[in-house]
Amino acid sequence: MKCPACGFEAPANKFRYLYNARIDDPLSMRQCIKCGEVIAVNELKGEAVQIVKPGDAPWGKSAGIEGVTPSVLDMEG
Repeated sequence: MKCPACGFEAPANKFRYLYNARIDDPLSMRQCIKCGEVIAVNELKGEAVQIVKPGDAPWGKSAGIEGVTPSVLDMEG
């Protein structure tokens, strides 16, 4: 596996395991031991999917409720 941030290459198990994003998905969060970036990893394929920044949700948003309530901006004026 290759870190998308710094290019460090090693087997997935050499990247620090943090947690599984969901129990019904092969996506997990791991940390590169070289640069410290948190990355989303497809555990079945053994490949890095993306760098995960605060607020990112590589596994999708919760419960599909986006757009259910009106935007605060739509309610102004």
